[in-house]
Amino acid sequence: MEIKEVVMYVAFVIGGLIFGSFLNVVIYRIPRKISIVKPSSFCPDCKNKIHFYDNIPVLSYIILKGKCRNCKTKISFLYPLVEILTAVLFVSNYFYFRLNLELAVGIIFSCLLIVISFIDIEFRIIPNTIVLPFTAVGIVLNIIISPTNWWHPLVFSAGAFLFMLIIHFIYPKGMGMGDVKFSLMVGAYLVKNVIVGLFIGFLAGSIYGLYIILVRKKKLKQSIPFGPFISLGCIAALFWGNYISKWYVSFL
Repeated sequence: MEIKEVVMYVAFVIGGLIFGSFLNVVIYRIPRKISIVKPSSFCPDCKNKIHFYDNIPVLSYIILKGKCRNCKTKISFLYPLVEILTAVLFVSNYFYFRLNLELAVGIIFSCLLIVISFIDIEFRIIPNTIVLPFTAVGIVLNIIISPTNWWHPLVFSAGAFLFMLIIHFIYPKGMGMGDVKFSLMVGAYLVKNVIVGLFIGFLAGSIYGLYIILVRKKKLKQSIPFGPFISLGCIAALFWGNYISKWYVSFL
C-alpha cells in the first residue's frame, strides 16, 4: 500500500472518531430536546463542563478509566463504541466508494443509521427531526449522482414507505410509525437496494425475536426496537446490495 493511501485511511479513521464524538452529542441531546450547538459538552450527572482534553475520542475514555473527572460517575461504554463504529464506517465507505459523491452519500447515511439506532435502543423513538429532512437530502444527492434516473430515489423511497405502512396497519404493535418513516429515508439513500436492506433487517429482527423466545425463555411483552435491525440491513445493502441481489437472482 502506498504512503498516500495509508495517509488517506488514517485521515478517515481520525475523521470518523472526531465525527463520532459529535454523533454522541446528537444521540444524547436530540431526544431530550437540547440544542446540539450549545451549551458545550457537559457531564450528564454533575453537569460540569467537559474540557477539550477530556473530550478526545476514545483516548479520554481510556485515560479517565471510563469515569467523569469531576464526579467520578461511570461514563457509558456506548460513547467510545459510537466513536469506533463511526470510524469503521468512515473507512469502509472510503474503501468501497473512494473519493466521489457516493462516498459523501454513504458517510451521511452511515452516520444517520448510527444516530437513529442508538436513540431507538434507549428511547424507542425515531425522531422526525432527523428522518424527514435527511430524506430530502438523500433524494437530492441521488438525483445529482444519476440525473437521468431522477425518479428512482422517489419511487423506491415511496415504495419502502408504503410497504412498511401496510405492515404497520396489519401489526401496529410490532411496527411503529417511526419505523415506517425511517423506511422512507432508507429508500432515499439505498434506492433499489432498499429491498435488500429491509429484507436483511427483517431477517435479523426475526432471528433476535426467536432467540428471546426460545433461548432466553421470555415473552415479547415489550416491543423490540426495530431501528437497529433495519440499520444493520442497510449497512449490508449499502456495501454489498448489488452483489446480494445478483446472487439471489442467480437462483431464480
